[in-house]
Amino acid sequence: MTTTEPSPAVHARPPLRVARERFLAGRPLPDGVPEEVLAAWRRARFFGVPHDLKEPVAGPPRPVESALLGAARPVLERIAPALGTGNSVLLLTDARLRVLWTSGSTPGIAPCPGLSEQEVGHNSAALALRGRRRAEVHGPEHFLDLWQEVSAVSVPVLAPKSGQALGTLTVASHLRGGRPPHPQAALAEAAAAAVEAALLARAGRPEQVLLDAYLRATRGESRAVAALDGRNRLISAAAERLATPEVLRALERTATTARHSNAPAIAELPEGAGCAARIDLVRQEDAVVGIVAVLEPRDEDTPRPRPRPLPRLAGSSLPWRYAVERAAELARSPEPVLLTGERGTGKTALARELLGPGDVRLLDAAEEGRLERDLAERTAGLPLVLRHAERLTQPAVATLNSLLDTHPDARLLITHTPGTPPGPCLQRLLDKLAARTVVLPPLRERTEDVRELLAALAPRPAAGTPPLTWTLDALRALEQHPWPGNVTELAHVVQALAEHRRASGPVRRAELPDTVREGPAARPLSPMEHAERAAILETLHRHGGNKSRAAAALGIARATLYRKLREYEG
Repeated sequence: MTTTEPSPAVHARPPLRVARERFLAGRPLPDGVPEEVLAAWRRARFFGVPHDLKEPVAGPPRPVESALLGAARPVLERIAPALGTGNSVLLLTDARLRVLWTSGSTPGIAPCPGLSEQEVGHNSAALALRGRRRAEVHGPEHFLDLWQEVSAVSVPVLAPKSGQALGTLTVASHLRGGRPPHPQAALAEAAAAAVEAALLARAGRPEQVLLDAYLRATRGESRAVAALDGRNRLISAAAERLATPEVLRALERTATTARHSNAPAIAELPEGAGCAARIDLVRQEDAVVGIVAVLEPRDEDTPRPRPRPLPRLAGSSLPWRYAVERAAELARSPEPVLLTGERGTGKTALARELLGPGDVRLLDAAEEGRLERDLAERTAGLPLVLRHAERLTQPAVATLNSLLDTHPDARLLITHTPGTPPGPCLQRLLDKLAARTVVLPPLRERTEDVRELLAALAPRPAAGTPPLTWTLDALRALEQHPWPGNVTELAHVVQALAEHRRASGPVRRAELPDTVREGPAARPLSPMEHAERAAILETLHRHGGNKSRAAAALGIARATLYRKLREYEG
């Protein structure tokens, strides 16, 4: 945290004041206006931020508790007295730039619920989060009138292991005539370092992470919530009244399976349980450390809801069922849903199915056109499917963020294929939809669905022509293929065979494409072996490929680790 985002305003403050006044009046600007400052003003104008804002914008509700706030609060309460009385303000924000904690006061700086550029325009917290380094913004660099005499320095707070930006620490004070660094830049950096140290200390305690997740789920209400990791239980009073010992044992098994497989979990509750459970995974860094189960009473005569069959994406495997059930549950409320996963997993088809047979508007970010205009002019009340969010331009993402800010109940399904790291604007969109995101599993993780998919994907035979069938050898080859293109690739193979094969009878292995016919040399892995292999590879990744440390972390001998790696090779 030794580098600083430059602040041109302190070197040319009077000319910059004049430039800002001309910008707001729509007049030609003088030469020498820093491009990064001008770009920030333009963004604020695009977002519709009023420069003469009098009252702080009412942002989303401040989180009652979070892992960042829990680690930072004791640190900041010790540091706050160093600010002095009436001299500066110390603020902590999360990754969405919502203000989580504040202390101190100074004339001209009113409390503010959020520091995103969409709410208040250019500021040091947004700049620090975007650049992932210390940033300063002084006086006329700000877009808002009320911050023209404010000088601020912000430092990002990074996760101790992954390096992910969790939020920012900001010190704001009255504008002074000096040059960078900000007079309290050292205090801001020391505070951020202390918070990161507290986060690192907490990162070694999965139980604390589970407790934080439990507190967030209960939200101080009388909700039936249970948090479990296979060893510990945190159960609310309402959950104790609702859950039988058999239900709790089933949840324990679910938590243990989730921790070892690092995969989506479904609680298979016993017959007559009298309740249903919605499961959310609790992660520490990238590893699952437990689950939070929200229990809801269920009429004994009401069957457990199952996903509607999809006409072109059949499947009954556990990962697919979980994804469809979760998506159907989220789609029942009039709020946006994000469907993400590898290309070809069926995101668009699932979105269409979830919206039902009525009129649906489809927009594709991969196609040419003024997508931001189409989003801004979308037909009110008409469900919308937006494909390829990863291909959105920055103006289109900004328009979509603004749409969701003003219409949080929009009937909108968005598909996203992870790939290159998202920009800050798209990352804000993904963060905003994180709680309403469903990850569709790749085909290689649900190979038991291949046979159902073959029947669904095969074209309807002409009159007098037998349907497409498969020999056992061909089926084995199809189930063993990794399918990098997922269901879409399988559909192309089926379509090509149906159109071009001349032979009658079932499809033989020799008729399959070379890449599918040859297949992997190794035997197919069972679901448990897939989970074990994923856990080993993830542990090796966390320990930089060091097999001794990975074996110790997994609790197995190094020779056992080598043997398992040879078994799973290829």
